[in-house]
Amino acid sequence: MSSSRRGRIRSASGAAGLGLASAGVLGRFGRGSARLNRSGSSLMLTAVRGELATIARHMLAFHRVSPSNRSVGLVLKRGAPHAPEVARDVVGWLVEQGIGAFAEEDSAQMLGVPAAAKAEMFDKADAILVLGGDGTFLATARLAGEREIPIVGVNLGGLGFLTEITREDLRSTLLASLAGEGSVDRRRMLRAVVRRAGGGTEAYQALNDVVLSRGALGRTVDIEARVDGSYLASFKADGVILSTPTGSTAYSLSAGGPLVHPSVRVLVLAPICPHTLSVRPLVIDDGVQLEFRQRSSRAESDELLLLTLDGQETIKLGPDDAIEVARSAHVACLVRSSQMSFYDLLRTKLGWARG
Repeated sequence: MSSSRRGRIRSASGAAGLGLASAGVLGRFGRGSARLNRSGSSLMLTAVRGELATIARHMLAFHRVSPSNRSVGLVLKRGAPHAPEVARDVVGWLVEQGIGAFAEEDSAQMLGVPAAAKAEMFDKADAILVLGGDGTFLATARLAGEREIPIVGVNLGGLGFLTEITREDLRSTLLASLAGEGSVDRRRMLRAVVRRAGGGTEAYQALNDVVLSRGALGRTVDIEARVDGSYLASFKADGVILSTPTGSTAYSLSAGGPLVHPSVRVLVLAPICPHTLSVRPLVIDDGVQLEFRQRSSRAESDELLLLTLDGQETIKLGPDDAIEVARSAHVACLVRSSQMSFYDLLRTKLGWARG
């Protein structure tokens, strides 16, 4: 055997010091080297190289989850019955793994971990663990900005289109995310810009949808819509929804919009209870910019529009304000379950007939 080949085998054997022997990697390598001794064929050499690649991959994963530089931010839904129980269990496990943890101030003391504001977690953490429902996930995702940190949403009993990880899969999913080996969807977001009639602009982010509606109940609103500067229509309705594919399972679905696979690069424009029956939801390319204005110039308080982001954050609009909405430059990194496809999710969550 050549000296260079012996050197490679000694290097592989040294991986045992990193705790890889328990994974059975060295055993596979040993069998490959024995075959190489019996046959000098190029096929066997290729097999050995493959085992070395496997060793390198495990070594890299080991270093990625090294306790010295890994941490997890925990976000708990206030009032969720099982969230504190699950959080305490996770924190105990993280401590055993030597992985750091911190939580929002109202949860940190209960869990015995350092406190951090939700927005700060994306600067400090290597993964965010959300224990709650889709609403808690949405409120967290809007704060991600340009920091593409994996967000692990754990379903604690609700509908859970975004929080799809089960309690049983929590640990393995979180560890894989820290190692950079989890299944992550880079979900496109929306950027809404409000241009005030008196000057000034305000920018907002949304993962599910942007909704324009009237504050007063039982009153329709007249909204003019343009696509890339070209006039589209004037919608006389209770409001309009502009949804991402992620949001197609939310408010847009209730307004008659289609279900859209998250990978499809489109937006859904869905009027809410339009006065004209021929007005239907419209699927458009997500590379366009939409502009909305209220057609009525009346300035009574109950005539003003409201801009709502993901059903959670609401901004009051003036009668002459313009709203521009386009695909955001940022994405939300949603950690997916390896056990469930998007179609499995639809069938399970919507109660479709099972074949």
